[in-house]
Amino acid sequence: MTVFLFALAAALLLIIASGVYVFLVACIRRKELPWLVEAELQKTPCGKYSKHIQDANRWLADHGAQDVYIKSCDGLKLHALWVPADNPKGTVLFAHGYRSSPLLDFGLALSRYHAHGLNILLPDQRAHGKSEGRIISFGVLESKDMETWIAYHNKHFGALPMLLSGLSMGASTMLYLADRDVGENVKGIIADCGFTSPHEILASVFKDVTHLWATPSILVAELCARCFGRFSLWQCDTRKSLASARIPVLLVHGKADNFVPCEMTKQGFDACSGSKQLFLVEGAEHGVSFLVEPVKYTQLIDDFLTVNLFKGE
Repeated sequence: MTVFLFALAAALLLIIASGVYVFLVACIRRKELPWLVEAELQKTPCGKYSKHIQDANRWLADHGAQDVYIKSCDGLKLHALWVPADNPKGTVLFAHGYRSSPLLDFGLALSRYHAHGLNILLPDQRAHGKSEGRIISFGVLESKDMETWIAYHNKHFGALPMLLSGLSMGASTMLYLADRDVGENVKGIIADCGFTSPHEILASVFKDVTHLWATPSILVAELCARCFGRFSLWQCDTRKSLASARIPVLLVHGKADNFVPCEMTKQGFDACSGSKQLFLVEGAEHGVSFLVEPVKYTQLIDDFLTVNLFKGE
């Protein structure tokens, strides 16, 4: 009996420790990659994208990007770059991915959207870049931040038609808004390689890394999220949002994604009750579908803009 109790206590301690570790590693802000220091960035896995990051930064400077700020619903000072278009037809609001950067995730797309006559609103998600915050909530609190950015845009720049675009965690952030009353001027969402829910992506990564049953550790991480982050890993689910979608969506995912399973986007598409399109890219790993299929991807975006923002212009 003593041995059994000892083994049980050890197992419980291991579960608690692993759950706390999951929360600390996954949700707590840490030092970011030196996105704008090319020599340092070259030493990281993102070094191969250094040129397009630098090109995007120069494009922003050449087009008069302005720093703008909001206060989040929980009092954080959040930062974005605003790039106005001449005689704008609308605005694109972007949401970058987990521990990523707007320049990395959207650098290649900015000039094309801008050429369509669209303003660019490019936030640093909370706990990233120049935005305040210590906790990353996998789109839960971030989706509320996007609602605040939409309200800020409409107050300061006018209620122009808006497109929401997100990559990875940013895709889920935007999809969580699909069934919310975010305003009549929000006309569409483009979501690339998003996950279904915070608890499912954490469980998926945990299982891939440890090859262990994830549920007990994720439940401990959930307790940490509720106590220290004031959010729940079960609070948002793209399938639930899309089941009552008010906004047309274009869902994109690379079939070779070994970080966020492609099946998660398929589930969202199947659940969606509104206007929807699905683009699955052969051979594309996480977040690189545009690099693998630039021509087809660009055409899909152009068509989506024409139908949903420009109404057949």
